Amino acid sequence: MNEENMMSNSKKIVRHWLAAAVVLAVLSVPSILFAQDYRKPDPVQQDKLELGKKVYFKRCVWCHGVEGGGDGPSADRLFTRPRNFIQGTFKIRTTDSGELPLDQNLIDTVKNGLPGSAMPPWGEVLSTEEITSVVQFVKTLVQDRDFSGDFEELAVQDVGTMPWSVKEPFYMGIPQEAIDAGKEIFQKNKCWECHGGEGRGDGNPTMKDDWGFPIVAADWTQCWNFRGNRRDPYNPLHIVNTVSTGLNGTPMPNFKDQITVEDRWKLAAFVNSLCPRKKIDSLTNKPVNDFLIGSKYTEGPVSTDFNDPMWQAPEHDSRIVKRPEGYEGDQNWHYIALAGQITRGQRNFDPKVDNLWVMSRWSKEEDAVYYVVEYHQRFLSTNPEYPEGVAIQWPGQLEDLYGAEKPYFIYGDSKKPVDIWKATFLPKDDYSSTNAPKPEGYELDVNVTELVGHGFDDVKTKETIGGVEVVNSTFHQGRVKIMFKRSLKTENPDRTDVQIPTKSFIPISFMQWAGIDKEHDEHMAISTWAYTILEPPLPAERIWLPPVMAAVFFGFQLWLVRMTKRTRQMHEEGKAN
Repeated sequence: MNEENMMSNSKKIVRHWLAAAVVLAVLSVPSILFAQDYRKPDPVQQDKLELGKKVYFKRCVWCHGVEGGGDGPSADRLFTRPRNFIQGTFKIRTTDSGELPLDQNLIDTVKNGLPGSAMPPWGEVLSTEEITSVVQFVKTLVQDRDFSGDFEELAVQDVGTMPWSVKEPFYMGIPQEAIDAGKEIFQKNKCWECHGGEGRGDGNPTMKDDWGFPIVAADWTQCWNFRGNRRDPYNPLHIVNTVSTGLNGTPMPNFKDQITVEDRWKLAAFVNSLCPRKKIDSLTNKPVNDFLIGSKYTEGPVSTDFNDPMWQAPEHDSRIVKRPEGYEGDQNWHYIALAGQITRGQRNFDPKVDNLWVMSRWSKEEDAVYYVVEYHQRFLSTNPEYPEGVAIQWPGQLEDLYGAEKPYFIYGDSKKPVDIWKATFLPKDDYSSTNAPKPEGYELDVNVTELVGHGFDDVKTKETIGGVEVVNSTFHQGRVKIMFKRSLKTENPDRTDVQIPTKSFIPISFMQWAGIDKEHDEHMAISTWAYTILEPPLPAERIWLPPVMAAVFFGFQLWLVRMTKRTRQMHEEGKAN
């Protein structure tokens, strides 16, 4: 009897140890395992294939190819390349890494497009039935996976809802402590190895997708280019989804086993905080272009130090985000959209830079104007044959522009010339795209040329220099800054130099060449015409009048309070008598 009791007790102890081991194992697994819904893939809807095939061969084949191999006639001109459907590797999903998507994931992708790529939002062109049908046809192009569900089971991720009360559509109001915690999670999980120390995607220049094509990490400071943002760029939910599921076919893994759901939201808060709040153009899904660049009048000389307070300004739209406490500047960074020109020469390429940020000041004492041009580029060329470049373009003769047409924005034409300030540059000798982040950034070796253009085939170097120079330049963790300085005087009696008067709206445009991508000549990014104005100094009365009026106003208020009290006293005395 004792032996039986001993055997029974031994079995109980073993069961207790096994139960404890199971509990410990479960507790050691991140909480995401309790937020997965396992289900079969959505089967192909056969009745929709005929319409889906028609839509595909009318709309999709040009990029994705006849058999869905991502090899359509446009594929070689696009970055990133169109998706190859054959392997069933789909980037934007709510399912786990490596798994097939749900129908709704594919419908959302077709409907909203993939911002920052050539995949447009077909929801503005196709009907709901057409989108559903073409998704069913795309699923038949998958050869290496099985949508029937016989060999697949999908783990659908549930990341919960936003833990903070925020204001939409800009999602303002996330607590700073959540953002700070997210930064620690970013550092702990070494996200900077790909996305760079400041989130501009400059961490790894050697990445490739599953098909061997070059690919770059997302620039977190331009959230409108996030592939899965569903045309809702400021919503941190999309960041949480990407961290939870990874991006199939890319080096971006999922972190569901490394980072808890709660911490994924904090990481998303940090990433989300890096993107400046600008009003989004619903047509392009990018910030609305700033068509006026104000050049601020500066008392005395203008500083050439990028860190001087006169060059410090938020990138946020001041109508959306209040200025930081203690900010005393009067400047803004102006957003200028860029695109590849498609009217001649090498066409339909995809430039690597799609915007510039511009700020300007001028000084009457120096009789000079300054323009700081900033843009984000992950890596720089070190090849003298393909230098980096950026240029500012002006109409050649401003006096002919009042009431007249602007020149052609690509180098002007025979009747309306343009004046071009072009800076070409390479980083100094110690730069390499594979270097660890350099805290102070890299100096640039800059050459400045003044050009006059009478058309694309008639661009010549000026014989007489008009006084353009680059007085400061830097490359720091994926961000280029170039400071142009131009004398407002001219030494040319025939006025072939552009004249820059004050208080006038002057057309201005920009060009940019990514040497790292071997861009040159017409292979460039270019803006349309915007305007700039050299703002006049405030009149003396504008300076002293506000404080005087304030003193008068508050003095009147004080007098009024005293008179009111005196009237009440007299009234009370009269009642007493």
